[in-house]
Amino acid sequence: MNDHYVSQTYLGNFTNSDGYLIPYYKADYSILGSPKLPKSVCYEIDGDSNKYFDDPRILDSYLPQFENPWECNVEALREHVLDDVIKYQIAGYVAFLRACTPTAKRIGQAMTKAVVQPAFDKMTKRDFEEEHPPEDEEKKNIIGSLIEQKGIRTEIDRQFPHAFAISSLIQSTARHFYGSWLILINGSERPFATSDNPAVPYYHTNDHSRASIYVPVAPDIAILIDADIDDKPIEFPLKRGVSSGFDRFAVPKPEYIEVFNDLIIKAAEQRIFLNRVESWLETKVHEFKDWRLEVVVDELPHQGGTLVVTRQLVRKIERA
Repeated sequence: MNDHYVSQTYLGNFTNSDGYLIPYYKADYSILGSPKLPKSVCYEIDGDSNKYFDDPRILDSYLPQFENPWECNVEALREHVLDDVIKYQIAGYVAFLRACTPTAKRIGQAMTKAVVQPAFDKMTKRDFEEEHPPEDEEKKNIIGSLIEQKGIRTEIDRQFPHAFAISSLIQSTARHFYGSWLILINGSERPFATSDNPAVPYYHTNDHSRASIYVPVAPDIAILIDADIDDKPIEFPLKRGVSSGFDRFAVPKPEYIEVFNDLIIKAAEQRIFLNRVESWLETKVHEFKDWRLEVVVDELPHQGGTLVVTRQLVRKIERA
């Protein structure tokens, strides 16, 4: 089954009058691609399936409530309307984008590995030095050298952190729902672009301790979500016509439109999308073709153990 990790409904807001997307590829060869239908991009075979659940297709019961009203909700934002129902439905889909794209799965693997690796290194060293030291001197030297150079690495099953992410969708939706939203209405000639990783962390300053989530939802609309840090459930039933006093609509300055587009391009896994050919976007994609969203890990000694701090940041990568 072709599971769209970025839904056709979402991508439909970035199509031209003929229903096609214009893809831009982060590649060494041609950047500009031929027009594509939303159904032909951003999918994985059985990408929504997960073997760690009794029902491997559990996402099939989650997604419709958020995907089906998406187009109507985007139009409501265009009319400066945001009530509790609209906010909940958009928040639920943003939570999915943050948890279930190929980028999210790769990031989940990296973050899980960052947490597990220090404990694995410690147990490996104890097993080697104290409990089961090899008798063969050559093996002892090889293994000792690998441990010293941290050359024995853990491998994380891709579906394992994805299962945790799926299990956290309700909590993530609540944090987005209770957060403060800035809805950006773009009336300039330079539109918002999107990508195969369209919900990305945005840091207002050089302090990377906490990020907002930036999501373009159409060439003329984007959302900046400052998520709530408290764990509290959403109270149902939701009310129409009622929304948080912390939510605002604003017209972004041209320089911020450029900042947000640069972020989307840098954080994209492979492809950026728009509804037309733009030379500035082609130039930008070429400039940032070697960038992507990465996990930055800091290991801090702490009370006989290791405190692991992870952050999601866009970084230039070295190509193999």
